[in-house]
Amino acid sequence: MKDLVIELKVNDDDNTGVDIISFVESPAIEVDFMYFSTKKMERFKTVDTDKRIVVGAAMLPNEKIIRFDADDNPYFVFFSEETVRKCAELYFKRSKQNTTNINHSTDVLSSGVTVVESWIVENPEMDKSKHLGYEDIPVGSWFVSYKVDNDELWSKVKNGEVLGFSVEGLFTQEVEQDDMETEINNILDSDMSREDKIDALKKKLNS
Repeated sequence: MKDLVIELKVNDDDNTGVDIISFVESPAIEVDFMYFSTKKMERFKTVDTDKRIVVGAAMLPNEKIIRFDADDNPYFVFFSEETVRKCAELYFKRSKQNTTNINHSTDVLSSGVTVVESWIVENPEMDKSKHLGYEDIPVGSWFVSYKVDNDELWSKVKNGEVLGFSVEGLFTQEVEQDDMETEINNILDSDMSREDKIDALKKKLNS
């Protein structure tokens, strides 16, 4: 079986990193291996309807995200605080802020939408995200504000067809030695249904 917990990292000197922040229908969307969001990822918020500004979390650190290998076995990946910060830095360094897509489509929107604000949460109780109504946001989270002049995308925002953000990109992998391995294997070897196993694994790894 694949090692259960894998840390994803990025490097300055290759093409790893976040390429696109996608506007998605479900903030918990898991489309393919390199498309990410998490169970704690909250919906973005429209902070200025007239100016078409929406804000939300792009990445949360240390949140275990479930994936499935080619044999449909579950495993988990996560980003450290350092990696989330590095992703944010490289995203702008490589001028990725003027492109997005909808639900991870291959049809890229390259006009009428751009990131106009970006920050890393340093103090959740004093952070702007707290004042916007977000709760239990961990230190090191990456928040972004988008200016949406693209009529197609803004229509989907207004109609509730897209509700949150999900990043996509390339990342290197590093296996983490998990001290809960016995408990996790007990879950995997149990007689629970596939869905119950997934729920139990999520609770165990994000507790």
